[in-house]
Amino acid sequence: MDAKTAAALDGAKARLADEYLTDPNVVGVAKGFRTRDGRLTEEPVVIALVRKKRRAALVSRSRLLPSTVGGHGVDVVETGEIRFSGATTKAAAPIAERFRPPLQGGSLGSLADGTLGTLGCLVRDRTDGSICVLSANHVLANFGATAPGAAIVQPAPLDGGAAEANTVARFKRAIPLVKGVPNTADAAIAQLEPGIDVSSTVARNLMAPISPTHRAIGLAFLASVHGGTFMAKIDTVLDQLDVELLTPDSTAPAVEGGRIEKVARSSGYTSSVVLDTTARVVVDGYAFDDLIYAQRFSLVGDSGAVVCEGGNGKTYTPMPAIACRMLGAAGALYDLPLGDDNAYLDQVRDEFFGQSAVGNLVVQLVYQNLDVAVNRLEAATVSPEEKAEARRYYEKYRALVIGLLGDPGSTAQLSQENVDDIRTVFAGFSPELVTLPEKQALWVVFDDVIAPSVGRTRAELLEYLNDLAVYQRVVAALREIPGLEVDGTYGFSSR
Repeated sequence: MDAKTAAALDGAKARLADEYLTDPNVVGVAKGFRTRDGRLTEEPVVIALVRKKRRAALVSRSRLLPSTVGGHGVDVVETGEIRFSGATTKAAAPIAERFRPPLQGGSLGSLADGTLGTLGCLVRDRTDGSICVLSANHVLANFGATAPGAAIVQPAPLDGGAAEANTVARFKRAIPLVKGVPNTADAAIAQLEPGIDVSSTVARNLMAPISPTHRAIGLAFLASVHGGTFMAKIDTVLDQLDVELLTPDSTAPAVEGGRIEKVARSSGYTSSVVLDTTARVVVDGYAFDDLIYAQRFSLVGDSGAVVCEGGNGKTYTPMPAIACRMLGAAGALYDLPLGDDNAYLDQVRDEFFGQSAVGNLVVQLVYQNLDVAVNRLEAATVSPEEKAEARRYYEKYRALVIGLLGDPGSTAQLSQENVDDIRTVFAGFSPELVTLPEKQALWVVFDDVIAPSVGRTRAELLEYLNDLAVYQRVVAALREIPGLEVDGTYGFSSR
């Protein structure tokens, strides 16, 4: 995108924000390129970020977003709601121990405010050469409420560090978070106390230190319950705080499809893939521009973690066990012993679906739409013939599903017969269970994901389901379904 086009889009973006950010469904705007049929095009557009995307026919004229602003196209993208990923309540803490010297990825918080987050890394203050701790504003400065000189402890107070003796740094300054104006980062620094040693080692040696061959790309500070993560760009953070990394030439821009990794207090080591590199979102009145997004990458308490290039792109945050009540409801409807298969379902979720971008999306859909699915199953009725057909498929495919999806070493392949059976099942879903828009989306998933899977092994399926273009096409189809919860819910928990 050339500078002239970017400047024109900035003006159009501002006009759209002024007029529509007061709408509770609109969480932000961005400039970028239009996504069509799940693929990025070369058309520069203004991007409207909404909590819930609905068809134009279902939106009142007063709230309908324009198709163009100032002669530039508008692309509407659903994001759900967002939250800061610090915490004030104790959760499972893989990295909650005391480190001396304090290490990147360890638990950190403000003694006075009781905040809980992650030590991002150590940086050098360009103004005086001092060594400082880098983390999120809402972890070190409590959204600007903390006075300079306040004690920063490691571990955080909620992790047992609630004593002055655990002080490793004193809050120094933060990038201000201001409501009503665009912010581009949530970050702050605290100067190391005299006598505290300096180390670039990462907690538990879970990741290589930041270096010119292991470059930092961002700082995580927003997360959903399912691990969806927003990050500020690292160069933005460093420039606005007037600090530098201890090793030169160790930052890089985020790239869509690029693998990333981090170590943080709550989720430990994780690796994911960058799915977006530009966004504007609004969280409790705070607007943020130009953020990075990845799936299943951080949890509450991970705020402040520095994100680097690298990893396998699929070491994700854990998911809680899927409630077996959906299996129970489906089993009751079709007279099948599905409730006995919950352990296999968890295995398939973690060892197959949980290893790909599309698979994680499917798992997230189950969690977010569970009540709707269960209510439909409990209200539906089926004929004896339908029950008999369901049992035939269950007996035919139970062993295949367990073997193909749950066994990491499986070499079984999907056959054309298998795919044809899936087509028959999709076609047979009644309106009681699957609405017409949902069925239309299922056919897109069938054409883009299932049909091309003939002859693929488990490993080949995972590779295909991690294709960014495939993920984008599936997301685009799902977002056309009225009432379907597609994206995570984000918000902050440090106050």
